[in-house]
Amino acid sequence: MKPIFCIDVTENKDNEAINGEEFVTGRVSKERSDKMEDALDRALETEEKAKLPLPYRIVQWLCGIAGAICAVAIIKALPDVGIATAYQNAPAVFYIGGICIALWLILFLLSKKKEKEVLDDTTVRNAEEELNANSKAIYDELGVPEGAESADILVFSYKKKGDELKVKSNGFFEYMNLDAKVYIQNDCLCITDLETVHALPLSSLTGIRTVKKRISVPSWNKDVDYNKGEYKQYKMTQNDAGFVFFKPYHILTLMHEGEEYGIYFPCYELPLFERLTGLAAQDQE
Repeated sequence: MKPIFCIDVTENKDNEAINGEEFVTGRVSKERSDKMEDALDRALETEEKAKLPLPYRIVQWLCGIAGAICAVAIIKALPDVGIATAYQNAPAVFYIGGICIALWLILFLLSKKKEKEVLDDTTVRNAEEELNANSKAIYDELGVPEGAESADILVFSYKKKGDELKVKSNGFFEYMNLDAKVYIQNDCLCITDLETVHALPLSSLTGIRTVKKRISVPSWNKDVDYNKGEYKQYKMTQNDAGFVFFKPYHILTLMHEGEEYGIYFPCYELPLFERLTGLAAQDQE
């Protein structure tokens, strides 16, 4: 199978060619793309201003780890020796743990205060509005219909080993969730990001496979929190770095010129893909 929107690094670890070029029916103009890139840069600069300086964030992270280790050690000792004896045996653990937790809390509160101050600034609102305006302009240019729904598409790099695909980590994460518009147009399932339109003929779709594996993505794209509203049923979790974990994920399969392709997507997008394609997910992997 060839995963669309993904990169095959089997033969070349530096490969940057994204699978699925044969399905591309539209591409954003360079002028509009450049405007979007400028708007994104300004938005990222603003987002960075909302964070504590990196050295402080590192200290906060280290204090959180050290405080948690000390707290767990104390809790484990309590049933056997009691708090007084535990303190007498290892007072340093109490002091170090207490100081680390206090520092973590102070830095946490400072980060929230700075984030609120920056996000309340007019510059931030202007950057967000500019980003949204450019996104809409791109979707209009690419012919995305009004009311088209958004969906996360899983993208990754991989190596082939026989018939199996092994997802490769870039050092920080394996999967990313691409925010795209998904809709039916001209008897095709269209998937449009901020660069291209991919049109998959409905007649070529063959099924939806379910992969019962827990994976994670480094960010959350939806307006509703991962553990609220319609997403609560999927029992997703999030770690301190903001990664969202879920199980399972799915693959929408299709055949094109004798080769099988796949669109990978998270469990929480299954209702949308089933509704648009008329296919039902099958537990196969």
